[in-house]
Order: sequence, then C-alpha cells, then structure tokens
Amino acid sequence: MKDVTIINSGFAYGGFTSGSEGIWTRNEPTDPPAPDYKSLSERLRTPVSHIVQPYQAGGGKAAVVSSENGGSGVIKDSAFKKTDGLVTAEKGLVLSIIAADCVPVYLVDKYAGVVGLLHCGWRSAAGPLLKDAVGLMKGLGSVPGDIQVYIGPHICADCYEVGAEVREVYVHAFTEKELEKIFIARGNSLYLSLSQAIRSKAENEGIPDENISVSEECTCHDPEFYSFRRGDKGRQNLAYIMINTTEQGAENNVPVQNTFKS
Repeated sequence: MKDVTIINSGFAYGGFTSGSEGIWTRNEPTDPPAPDYKSLSERLRTPVSHIVQPYQAGGGKAAVVSSENGGSGVIKDSAFKKTDGLVTAEKGLVLSIIAADCVPVYLVDKYAGVVGLLHCGWRSAAGPLLKDAVGLMKGLGSVPGDIQVYIGPHICADCYEVGAEVREVYVHAFTEKELEKIFIARGNSLYLSLSQAIRSKAENEGIPDENISVSEECTCHDPEFYSFRRGDKGRQNLAYIMINTTEQGAENNVPVQNTFKS
C-alpha cells in the first residue's frame, strides 16, 4: 500500500492511494462499501456517507456535488453516470475518482472556497473536461487566475507509448507548438505526455503556469501503485480531495510530501 499527500492546507486536503486491496468499486449498487473505502473514511475521520465516486466513462462530463449526493457510488448507486469530473463548494464532502495510469487532476480555489477533481485519460486530456470543470467552478464564484492545479501521479511520458491515431485526435485540440511538447518521438515510437496536455488546457483556461504543479510519481514505474499498462487488472488507485471543516483542517496540519515540481 502506498499513500501520497497531494494537498495539505488549512483549506483543503487531498491524496492519492493504492489502498490495501486496490478495489474501490462494488458489483451492485446495494453492496456495502469496498473495504478500502472504509479504511479511507477512518483515516480522513469522515463517514463513508460523505464520500462521492462517479461512474467514470473516459469522457468530458463534469458535475457539481452537494451534500445530498454523499455516499453516491460508495454506499449507494451513483448519481453521476458517465462522469469524469466533480466540483464542490461544500466542506467535509470527499470527492474521489479511481485511476490506474490515467491522470487525477486536483483543482483548488481557496478564495472562492471551491475544489474539483478530474479523471483524465488520453481522450479527456484532449477533450473539454477541464474546460467544463473550470466553468462549473466559475459558476460557484471561482476565478481562473486563483485556481491551483495539481496534476497527480500517473503514467509518465517515458512509459506511455501511443499510436499515431492518438496524435490525430490531439491535432484537432492543440496548436502545433503545443503538440511539440505533448508528444515525444523516439525512433519509430511515439510517447504522450498527459501532464503537458493538461498543462496546456489549463493555461488556455486562464490558469497561470505558476499555479500548475506536476507530481514526479509514475504509476507505471512504481510497483507500489497499480498500473493498467504494467498489467494490473481489476485493481486501481484512488484520488480524493475535500474542503476541510475547521476541525479537520487542524487535524490534517502535517507536512506535505514534496513530490511535485512546477
């Protein structure tokens, strides 16, 4: 099991974990929460009824979450179908997404009191997901210039070989100058930097470059994380974020692990 602290401030707390079993989903909506979710709720001192997980689809849909959605996807059927992004302004509500090489993107605006969490695969990294999430945050009072973006552990460009058909999709979403940073050619092979694609999308939404941080952790390199590309099937990692209540902010006030670079 491996846990990485992503955000740790008086305002918000977020992390990335493999869990003990790497199983975060249930077979039926009426099944009890997965044991890993129970363990997470204990560590966060938050009941599972305050955690939300969408039914992800690798697309571009984001949604605003409120307290009435607590427990969705964890102890009851999720209210968020084919959804890869969650946004909330409510304290104590834990947003979560599962990933096994895809990118968890954490969005934080402490001034507006809003956070978001996105699941970005190669399609959604090129699509409108980040734009839609920022739009929802703006609707809750956020300003792009105040949003901090944390690109969490994911498969790095050294590991993520893709086909030419992937680049064809990106040609329609990025400028030629952006593509030069997003794709790396080595011999006859092509590699994709998901973090660079997300950075470009964020900057295009008016988020300053200095507000964007990228984790140095690679899920494919590190055997303590689960990686689809490395061959892990049926087990995934979990990303999560919450706006602290006053009590939680005091309890979570511990040093942040320095796993990011600007």
